[in-house]
Amino acid sequence: AGVGLFGLADGRFQLIEDGPIAPLMVGSGYILAESSFTDFLRGLQIERVSFEPAIIWHRRTGEEFRTHERIVLGQWFSLDQINDLNLDGCRLLSLNDQYLFASPELAQQMQESPFSYLRLTEGFTGFAANAI
Repeated sequence: AGVGLFGLADGRFQLIEDGPIAPLMVGSGYILAESSFTDFLRGLQIERVSFEPAIIWHRRTGEEFRTHERIVLGQWFSLDQINDLNLDGCRLLSLNDQYLFASPELAQQMQESPFSYLRLTEGFTGFAANAI
């Protein structure tokens, strides 16, 4: 697992601890992924998903990392909407602007991708109290 991030007013993301920068980082209000993964997603032309350049800043050293892009989702849901979701085709959704969910078709594409760091579980298997 990578370090946590804090979104700054200038659009950068500050590392809040020392440690490795993970290839995919999901937190409250942000999703950042290494550029090779965002290129993969971009190629799938997923509806209501866009990408923005991202800068990860290490305050102590002053370093700026431009290895990731921000994934902006136009589809999110809350738990009370779970039964009403359209999961046809490749879709990437956010639960409460903090957790990522992929439609079955997108999950299949991800499982066949070269991104071995992706950990996919079905439904809520690996979520909350069920997480390992």
